[in-house]
Amino acid sequence: MLTIALGNYRTFLEDEYGNCTAGWRPGLTDEEVYAAGRGRWRLGTRADRERYALFTAKGIVVLAVEIDNITAAGLDGRRTVNGTILKSGDPVYDAYVGGDAPVGKSQNPVQYVDSPFDRTLCACGCGSQTPSGRNFIAGHDQRAIHDRIAKVGGVVPFLEWFDKTWPRPADATCPGSSIRG
Repeated sequence: MLTIALGNYRTFLEDEYGNCTAGWRPGLTDEEVYAAGRGRWRLGTRADRERYALFTAKGIVVLAVEIDNITAAGLDGRRTVNGTILKSGDPVYDAYVGGDAPVGKSQNPVQYVDSPFDRTLCACGCGSQTPSGRNFIAGHDQRAIHDRIAKVGGVVPFLEWFDKTWPRPADATCPGSSIRG
């Protein structure tokens, strides 16, 4: 789960991205917090795997958002969180909003926390839950590949099947093989 700590609320002339506010103060609506906080952050690739974002202020969670996508916000590498504001009755909202921030103080306003709400079922089909933001439990991606190869009858039959079904240029050949596409 992505967490973003907001500073004190401030207004400024509209910037090139249409923003004119940032931060948090008591009395803001959820929409105002979202507009002021979703902003221009240095977000690494891990952010792309997160399902939810929490906005915190003064050590308290003030807003929860289900992330739809994260987009570039200019040429400086900063990015903007786009999503749906969660309301009372949503399990993530009810678990976090109004409570203590699930991360400690840090120089970096952007932090991540492992949350049961970010977990999904392992894509290999084992039925176990993955760690936050992951498709597979460690090693289960290989298990899934090898299980499927075995269903086809082994590596060579799998390669033959794959090469027949996967589109590629007619003149392409598998390196070290006589199998043609």
